[in-house]
Amino acid sequence: MTEKSFEQAYQELEIIVQRLETATLPLAEMLALYQQGMALAKQCDQQLEQAELSVKLLLESGNLTELTEA
Repeated sequence: MTEKSFEQAYQELEIIVQRLETATLPLAEMLALYQQGMALAKQCDQQLEQAELSVKLLLESGNLTELTEA
């Protein structure tokens, strides 16, 4: 899976969750969607952790101007 932006990955994850909750799908398709969803959730989690670390480092350094420029 190629790296997507957080917004793209989150949107795809929402679509997958909706399909799993509302559709009557064959087990194989449900499993494939679940695996894809888990990969997207992991990617989103990693991107959020990286963003949180960046903000923490900027706050600790006192360089708040970098936050507004990003």
